[in-house]
Amino acid sequence: MSSMTSNIKIGIIQNAPLTADLSRNLRQIVQGYRECLDHGANIIIAPAYSLCGAGLQDLADRHSFLQQTEAALDALSQELGSTPLILGAYAPMPELFTADDDEEDDYTGPQTQHGVIVPYLLENNSITELENGETVDINGAEVYVDVDEEVVIIDDMNPDIIVHLATQSWYANAAKDDETNRRWEANTNDVPVVCVHHVGTVDGEIYAGGSGIYLPGNKTHTRLPFFETANRAVSLGAGGNAKAIPQDEELLALALERGIRDTVHQNGYLGACILLDEPQSYLLAILCAEALGAANVHGLTFCNNTRCADILNINVKALALDNVSARIANSSDISAQDILRVRLQAAMMTTYADQHALMPLSCITRHDLMLNQFVLYGNTAGYLAPLGNMYEMDTYLLSQYFSEKYAALFGTLNEPTHPEQDRIIHELADNNISAGALLHDYVCPFKEDDIRMVQRRIIASAQKRTQIPPVLFVDKKSERKHYPTHHRLND
Repeated sequence: MSSMTSNIKIGIIQNAPLTADLSRNLRQIVQGYRECLDHGANIIIAPAYSLCGAGLQDLADRHSFLQQTEAALDALSQELGSTPLILGAYAPMPELFTADDDEEDDYTGPQTQHGVIVPYLLENNSITELENGETVDINGAEVYVDVDEEVVIIDDMNPDIIVHLATQSWYANAAKDDETNRRWEANTNDVPVVCVHHVGTVDGEIYAGGSGIYLPGNKTHTRLPFFETANRAVSLGAGGNAKAIPQDEELLALALERGIRDTVHQNGYLGACILLDEPQSYLLAILCAEALGAANVHGLTFCNNTRCADILNINVKALALDNVSARIANSSDISAQDILRVRLQAAMMTTYADQHALMPLSCITRHDLMLNQFVLYGNTAGYLAPLGNMYEMDTYLLSQYFSEKYAALFGTLNEPTHPEQDRIIHELADNNISAGALLHDYVCPFKEDDIRMVQRRIIASAQKRTQIPPVLFVDKKSERKHYPTHHRLND
């Protein structure tokens, strides 16, 4: 590391922006900037989504929003001193608009531009839009900046620092992948690498933070906390203080807690409401209590199952349907009273939740959804299914993680009886391999009866799955596929 680089003190702003809330996000950035400045930072970096927020969808293509972003950048630059700030923001994609002047003059409706997120360099009353993946001179240091987290090899640019403004949402093993890639990048290019992430939840996508600085020699110099906002200024020439990455189950728990908390609060609810009579009720109740505080979690039980609430100290209300479901079923000549009862319970839960300004949550898991082990408008009822992207083995391992702290609640945990079902679902639904192709694979470890059973159940649940509540995603976005349709599975 050069003497120039060792004298640089990097400030990192790891904020939690809200989608399109430019004024709020701007205040967060200014607060983080000043905090880093107070600790001597001479280059300060904020995430790609720090100003505009993630999940803009078509809003980023509106001329009015791009104008508002430009105004926000201008206002932000006026709040800064001479210390440069690097961050990402949306700008019109260049060279895409060739409308005739006459047409533009005649058109009075909303204008559409294709917005793309790009890096910016801001100082006091100065705004510079940077080329993505190019170097820029900042206080005598050559800094490579991109809005991405792809590994880069710098051959002819010779930067002093590589800066990534990351956009990838969190997934299981994301932290390990990020550290492996950034360390390799720092070693290969023989320069420090800074990767900055924001924190938050948008449309089920969870953003983890965990921003870091990585040095040649396979070193992690600095890592900010996961799933928390933080501002930090560190000298590249000083010894690092990075803690080890938490274990997978701890990160998964933190991710789900962050996702629950953000989703509940961003939608204006005071807390969460869940049924305590479902297989994963205990796990979901713990996550909600950890995320929102026990006082903001309400549990409903129709089986007088108050033990969970007593241990967690959450609110509980025991309700009884008495013979209501039986009377309705008899009067309507309905024989499936158990399904009717589940739907009545869900109706009462959502009514109670709405009455108390609570968000009703479903305990349903991905395993239940794919194998058609759920009642539509029954145990899927809710405005969010936090566990809806998780398999049986995932919930088992997560329960194990909490079992020491909540030993009185879990008791003895048993591994899933048929773990192979999760692996078959993964092959059929995620990897998009047909049952026939899977059976003809000479290394296939599954029995044909098991594959066909899973195949039939996935087909049977296909239409119902389109009506489930949103889930919190814990798998990699780039590998996430739409569930196969009937003709794809029906071989």
